[in-house]
Amino acid sequence: MKLTWTPKEVKKMVKDVLLERGPDVGMFCETDARRRLDAITDPDTKRDKNYRRYLSEQILTNTVEEDGDDVVIRVGMKVGKAGQQHHGFYVETGSSTAPAHPFLRPAVFQNGKDIVGLLGD
Repeated sequence: MKLTWTPKEVKKMVKDVLLERGPDVGMFCETDARRRLDAITDPDTKRDKNYRRYLSEQILTNTVEEDGDDVVIRVGMKVGKAGQQHHGFYVETGSSTAPAHPFLRPAVFQNGKDIVGLLGD
């Protein structure tokens, strides 16, 4: 049993735990964002419903990456070709013709306790 650790060892242990549990956190947030996106009913045109279904089923994703000393957990839309990088942006933030329906930010910010619980005790 080791009673002392160096800061470098502690950082490595924490990083390893975050990398191990990060996919669970990403999937938890993605699932909640998908539930919120699927619950949006306004506007209710066929085109808008199909677009939201497309976002929910095909574009919404999560990733966990190691970036130097950081562990980055991303939940959001897949980034496509130039000009296709704004999927879901106007649903989340609204526009001059449509109200905002946030689904990504609440999936993270309203689940803080659950996310911390998933990351570790």
